[in-house]
Amino acid sequence: PSRPSTSCLGITTVEQLLDMLSDELGTKPACFGDLKILFDRVYNVETFNTEIDVPENMVEMVRDKWFNGDQMLYGKFKKPKVLTVTDRYSFETTTVNPLRAMRPNLPDKGEELARVKKIIQDSRDGCNFCNDKQTLTDSFGRVYWEKSHIFTSENAFRFFDYTGMVIPADVHDFTELDAQTFEALFAYAAVTWFGNIRDKSPDKTHPILVWDLLEKAGGSQVHPHITIFAGSGFYPGKMGHLEDAGRRYRTATGGDYLQDIVDIHVALGLGFRHKSAAVVVPITPNKDREIWVIGSTDLLDFIWLYFLAFRSYIEELQVYCSSHGMALPSTEIGSKEPFKSPGDLMVAKMGSRGDCFSVHSDVSSLELYTINSISTDYYHTFAAVKKTYEKYRQTHPEKYEGV
Repeated sequence: PSRPSTSCLGITTVEQLLDMLSDELGTKPACFGDLKILFDRVYNVETFNTEIDVPENMVEMVRDKWFNGDQMLYGKFKKPKVLTVTDRYSFETTTVNPLRAMRPNLPDKGEELARVKKIIQDSRDGCNFCNDKQTLTDSFGRVYWEKSHIFTSENAFRFFDYTGMVIPADVHDFTELDAQTFEALFAYAAVTWFGNIRDKSPDKTHPILVWDLLEKAGGSQVHPHITIFAGSGFYPGKMGHLEDAGRRYRTATGGDYLQDIVDIHVALGLGFRHKSAAVVVPITPNKDREIWVIGSTDLLDFIWLYFLAFRSYIEELQVYCSSHGMALPSTEIGSKEPFKSPGDLMVAKMGSRGDCFSVHSDVSSLELYTINSISTDYYHTFAAVKKTYEKYRQTHPEKYEGV
């Protein structure tokens, strides 16, 4: 069957998604039947709608202080809807309560941006990453990408035998990263570094890239820098779990795990394709505002969508502290050495780390050791990505040729 290009369900909120997936809903669109077969192949769904008894002495506090006297929100609080989705192959379980995304008195994002900009400005003097002379050199030298003034450096506190960094020297403010710099960072400088590593160590076959923006997200310096390393014969850590889920899915169903996930999310109104790549807002995210970019054959298509997802954080969602992880196919390394067991992932994941200045942690025992708890609406995140995608059509029409 052909892969879906649009959604027929008309869903625009996670609350509507919960209703659609709940067995309690009566009439469903005719197209939901075909989607449900594929959906159930990948996911297990539980929906909960159990009433909460609010003692009389707490009514005023809950209704008036928690919800600013909003009777509708108070009513939803008393009979909450909760959606819990488990991926049958990755075993990720995510629960979302739509009410959490409706809470009043959320932080002022304009104030947060002003404080972020001040941190960026105050960190310019003495920044190690604005000049390659103040960074360590890899044993094989550096990779330079002169057009965008990008260089590579050795990571001072490595966690693999080769742990590098890719740094845009001229871009100290990550909110100003443009398409050309983004492409040069990920599609050229990083890939060249991976090739150099494999020439020295042929067992380094599975490329991984990670980066964190600002201290709240774990960033060691304000200046943007992407940490890069490669696994020996497999993707280390969570990307390895993702690859293994794909293998088990193919064995069990004969299907392509990631492409079927794309199909499901496109049908739900949470994904779209661009040439050989796709972007989805997953229903089993680890973090709020999580976005996945999934590629297949063309690295530049993949990087373009990743750039747009990143820009949607800055321009639409006002997410300034975020964490990112990426796996690239072994074949992108371009080494002459043959691959015994090449990796074929082309995946980027990114998630919000919350308000950059909040004293509260954005992770708890739930996320660390059990399930993921989400407080934002998937459809709001997706609308921001799609808006950014259409906006850049005006300024970069060449990227949309043939679409």
